[in-house]
Amino acid sequence: MAEISIIVPVYQVEKYIRQCVDSILAQTFTDFELILVDDGSKDQSGQICDEYAGMDERVKVIHKNNSGVAAARNQGIENATGKYLCFVDADDWIESTLLARSVSQMKEKGADVLRHGYTMELWKDNKCVNKEEKNVPDFAKTLTHDQIAKKMEQFWKNCSNYVWNYFFTREAIGQIRFPEIKISEDHIFVLKVLEQCEKICFLSENTYHYCMRMGSAANRWQETGIWCQLEMVRACHHFLDSFGITSDRKKRLMSNMILNAYSYAIYLLCFPECNWTIKQKLLEICKVRKELEVDRYVSYAVFEGVSGGDRIKHQLICWKQEKLLILFGPVFMKVVRKANG
Repeated sequence: MAEISIIVPVYQVEKYIRQCVDSILAQTFTDFELILVDDGSKDQSGQICDEYAGMDERVKVIHKNNSGVAAARNQGIENATGKYLCFVDADDWIESTLLARSVSQMKEKGADVLRHGYTMELWKDNKCVNKEEKNVPDFAKTLTHDQIAKKMEQFWKNCSNYVWNYFFTREAIGQIRFPEIKISEDHIFVLKVLEQCEKICFLSENTYHYCMRMGSAANRWQETGIWCQLEMVRACHHFLDSFGITSDRKKRLMSNMILNAYSYAIYLLCFPECNWTIKQKLLEICKVRKELEVDRYVSYAVFEGVSGGDRIKHQLICWKQEKLLILFGPVFMKVVRKANG
């Protein structure tokens, strides 16, 4: 039985999977199992996984029919034997000390969840063109469950949506699994685990490298993605309610989250691949606005620290001028795609 189980969902990543796996096998902490879940890849990804399994006994490969990243991660959890679990995306990579430093910190602090920093890399034409370090919050070294409730304003603002941003004990995860939806499944999973965790600690190092590339699930048109936002918002409400957050306090905490979710739904409708008519898009977005109860939260929105582009989008939403975003968004996206090649 390994100390750490590392779960990597694999789908159509033959260009990137070697860098990911090599970075994991190069860890200074060696007592781990690497579970590669091949989610029905049609390229060479599955064969590459098998190649690594033949070279290193710590590598386990699961081949399954394609059913999405959530199901792949869930199968990884079911097959994991480690005391600690973490997740790495197959097109990302990690520096050699991530496992050692994370587990050491969790043991030292007696935590059942750890959040670490990361480096965001923007890739274009197979080259990294920009890097930005994303630090962990500095308002606390550790937080117990009760302390999270008391410091929810700081915690909420710094609560990462990404499952690869965390390490978990097996007990913290328990029977929690990823909801099998297309977008925001990891955010919902993280919130469910955090609802039950007794202590979370933080690691300031940015040794996880998140590689942003066009074409990911969050960056392409898919109709169900709009309603995935509703599932995510429901999970946020449940999370805050589980900590006994009062109604007015929750409105302040949720206001920007609601605007971001609504803005993202509009963003999806602006993809050139969405062949809906303007009338269909406006009818759909009207439904989403009602479901998210946007009008109930806009007066609590805070624009300080919001980027210029997002500030404009949020202000138009507050003024009920989404039609402008729907009309001009597709044109803007075509220009951006052309500029990016």
